[in-house]
Amino acid sequence: MSVAGWGGGRVMRVVVATAATLTTALLFACDAPRYENNWNRVQTGMTREQVTELLGEPSSRHRPKYSEEERLQAATTGTPVVAERWQYGDTLSSFATGALMPNEADERAWCVFFGPDGAVTDRRAPSWK
Repeated sequence: MSVAGWGGGRVMRVVVATAATLTTALLFACDAPRYENNWNRVQTGMTREQVTELLGEPSSRHRPKYSEEERLQAATTGTPVVAERWQYGDTLSSFATGALMPNEADERAWCVFFGPDGAVTDRRAPSWK
């Protein structure tokens, strides 16, 4: 049976429209995530709200628990205490690492670190980047 037997031009229009829709969907799927596109715009001192506006919601959030010894060491070395860490681009593996070792930032994820005042103190791209 020929295409003409199926309605000719109408079938062709449906095929072209379907192909165009699938192509558009694939192009959007291949676009880099919002957090990756805006990563270099994150600056020290930004608030959580500013980071969310720029990068979107994180894939995970961690509030490290420090021992008194770790807090004292941070104070004597001048290392800022991380009150919260947001991660972007988590995988099942990085979720598992975060659950087992919440104080450790997974090197496979994009991380934003916040101090006790709620402002960005640092950011780190994944090791593969």
